[in-house]
Amino acid sequence: MDSKLLWLVICIVPLFSASVSALMSIPANYHAKENSKGPENSPVIGDDWNIERVDFIHYAKSTKPPAAKTDTCYKLMGVKWPTTPVSYVINPTNPQGLLPDFVTSAVSTSAETWDDATGKELFNNAYATDDTVKYGVLDGKNAIVFGSYPQSGVIAVTSVWYDRRTKSIVEFDMLFDTDFVWGDGNANPSLMDLQNIATHELGHSVGLSDIYSGSCTAVTMYGYSDNGDIDKRTLEPADITGLQSMYWL
Repeated sequence: MDSKLLWLVICIVPLFSASVSALMSIPANYHAKENSKGPENSPVIGDDWNIERVDFIHYAKSTKPPAAKTDTCYKLMGVKWPTTPVSYVINPTNPQGLLPDFVTSAVSTSAETWDDATGKELFNNAYATDDTVKYGVLDGKNAIVFGSYPQSGVIAVTSVWYDRRTKSIVEFDMLFDTDFVWGDGNANPSLMDLQNIATHELGHSVGLSDIYSGSCTAVTMYGYSDNGDIDKRTLEPADITGLQSMYWL
C-alpha cells in the first residue's frame, strides 16, 4: 500500500471511532423535547423544558350523569407553592359594567376563604390591580382577568405553571369568560356568581384538581357550575382536607 494512503487510513480510523463513542454517550432523553407528545392542555413552555402548564377548564352544568362514587371528594395536582403567601393581580376591566370595587371584593373574599381553612397565609392580603395584565402569559404575575374564551360553555379557566423537577407552582393565571353575565348570584340568580367561581378557581391556583363524582357535587372543587350557584363560596370538609394535606403548619 502506498505510504501516503496508509497514513490517511491510520488518521481516519481513530477519528471515526471517537465520533461513534461520542454518539453512544448521548443520554437517551437528549431528543426528548423533539419526540415528546404532551397532552393538549399541558404544553411545555418556551425553551425551559422543566416548566409545564396545566389548564383547568370550568364548564357550565353538565347534562351527563356524574362519574362513579369516590370516598375522598378531593384530588391533588401533586404540586404546590414552595413559599406563601402568594401575591396576585386583578384586572377588573370587563364589558358588563361591573365596578372595580365589586370585582376586587369578590376575588379577595374568595382568597380569604382558602386562607381561613389552613394554618398558612396562602394569599397576600395586599393584592394589586392593573388594567394591563393579561391571561395566559408567563410573566411573573398571577393575573386574574375577564375575557372571551374560544370554546363555548366554559365559565372560567385557570392555568397553572409548575416546575416538573421540584413539583413547585411558579405562577397561575385566571380568566372569567365574558360569554356569561357575571355579578352577585345571591341578589340575582340569573347571573354567574363571581365569588362562587373565584373560590373554585383559586383552589386550582394552590394545587387542587377538579372533582366530578356524583357523591361530591357539593364540594367547592366540583367541576361544573351554573348561574345563581353560590354554594361554592364556602368550603366543604373534603376541600379543607385536601388543602390541609398540602399546607398546614
